[in-house]
Formats: sequence, structure tokens, C-alpha cells
Amino acid sequence: MILDWHRARDSFEHQTVPSIVRRLYQGDPASARLIGQDYNIVYRFESDRRGHFLRICHTSLHPLPAARQVMGFLRFLATSDVPVGVPIPSLNGEFIEALPHDYFAAAQLEAPGMSVDHCLLDLSVYEAWGKSLGKLHAASRRFQPDPAIDYDFPSVQQFWLNIEPTVRAQSSAIQRVYDELSDWMGRLPRRDYGLIHGDHRPGNVIWDGTTARIIDFDEPNYHWYIADVSRALLELYDQPLAARQRFREEFMRGYSSEHEIDEWWVSQLPYFAQHRALLMHAWDVQEGGSWGEGVKWVVERVGW
Repeated sequence: MILDWHRARDSFEHQTVPSIVRRLYQGDPASARLIGQDYNIVYRFESDRRGHFLRICHTSLHPLPAARQVMGFLRFLATSDVPVGVPIPSLNGEFIEALPHDYFAAAQLEAPGMSVDHCLLDLSVYEAWGKSLGKLHAASRRFQPDPAIDYDFPSVQQFWLNIEPTVRAQSSAIQRVYDELSDWMGRLPRRDYGLIHGDHRPGNVIWDGTTARIIDFDEPNYHWYIADVSRALLELYDQPLAARQRFREEFMRGYSSEHEIDEWWVSQLPYFAQHRALLMHAWDVQEGGSWGEGVKWVVERVGW
């Protein structure tokens, strides 16, 4: 399935990037190098001998009001001692720069280190990683979206309703899980609930040996805070239960040092992991993918 934003992404004129780098960010146009375009179009470039990332997106994926509201959240976190990819303004003083043909650009400083998915089984990373996420959630409790921007962050409840038609076309086992989790989610207390990162997977966290820096703020949404913890740990699915619990304990030790939530939420991690797995795979199907081997994450509820 080719979606409108796929067409827009693939139609971008890449030859314009060196000019954008020079004109808007005073960067070295010869240093511009394509990193990827799975979601956003991402280039790395250098300015004043420092690495930067340029992210280009089309408004068919993220309307400008949404991009500006998300940027406000990211800027708030960056000024609140949360280790995130630091956004930088253009030479015009803009953090979101509109480009021709309904594209827009944003830039941030390169975070040194490697993504956590390259050291996923290194237990020593997890306390610092949890600490970073705890700082993010503690700051999130203080954040107020800009009322002048015509965009409201979505909620997980909206996401959940949006996948129901896709789920109803799947197997009875998947439909059963959806119904069970709908009932479970409807009974959850509305505490420890707020604006979360939304895609807190290991690939969106950079580890420099000391600090875990959180990047790629494309999907902030209102959810229970523990959902970000669940997404962080989800790719440990194939590890033995005892190993999953060790990683979780280290992560929560760091997390709890910065953000206090009711310990009861830890007992709900098996449900949140299954909930996220169902969301992710339904989104894949909606974009033309298939359930594949990942369906095991959906139909099996494992301990954490």
C-alpha cells in the first residue's frame, strides 16, 4: 500500500539539501549525507566542526501545527535538564522552517554515541536509561501545550479505536486479545497519565557511556507513563523471564530516582507490552505490511 505521505516523501528533491544546509543552518553543503528516509528524510551535516541532523518531513504526514506543537515539547524538555537531541534554530530564528511544496525542516545537534539497540543486552546501560526517561516524564508533568497552536496531542485511546477495523479483519486470536485489552484499558485509573515520548524504543536512545539521550520525537501522545517503560523493554521479549526481570529492575531503579509513580504499574507491564505490540502490528498492516513473526508478541502475554 502506497500512502500519500509515502509518495510525498519519495518525491522530495534531494538535490536541494546542500542549499538548505548552507542557507538555513550555515552548514557545509559538501558534508550533507543522507542517513535514511524510512519515516522522515534525515541528513547529517557539519557546521562549525560539529555534527547536526536535518530532518525533512511533508505536511501530509505531520501538519505544520502538529510539528510546531511537538517542537515546543522538545524545546521545553531540552531546557528542563532532560537529555534529548537538542533542537537548533535556523539562521532565521525558526525551529520549524517551511520549505517549498509543503515540506518543512528542523535541525538538531548530533548526539554522540551509539543507539541502545547496539548494546541492548548490556545491563550496565539500563539504570542510566531509566533515569533519562524518568526525567522526561517528570518534566512532562509540568509542560503546557501552546494554546495558540491549533493542534492537540492525540491520546492512546484514539489510536486504539483507530485500529479496530484493521483488527476485525484478522484472526479470532488477535480479535480476542483486542477485546481483552480494551476491557483492561477501560478499567485503568487515570493517574500517572500524561504526555509521553510515544516511541521509546532502543533505536531512539543514544548511549555515550554515561548518558542515555532520547531522540526522534515524532509521536508524543497522552498515555500512561509506564507505556514508555514498556516500549523501552519490549525488544527483550525473547530473553528468559529472569533476564527480563533483571533488566527491568535496573531500568526502574534509574527511573524511580527521577520520577515517582505507583509501583502497581510495574505489575501491569505484561499488559502494556502486549497492548503496544498489537498497536505496532496493526499500524504495519494499515501501511501495507503483514503480521509476520511479530504476531507472537500480540497473542502471548509474557511476564516482566
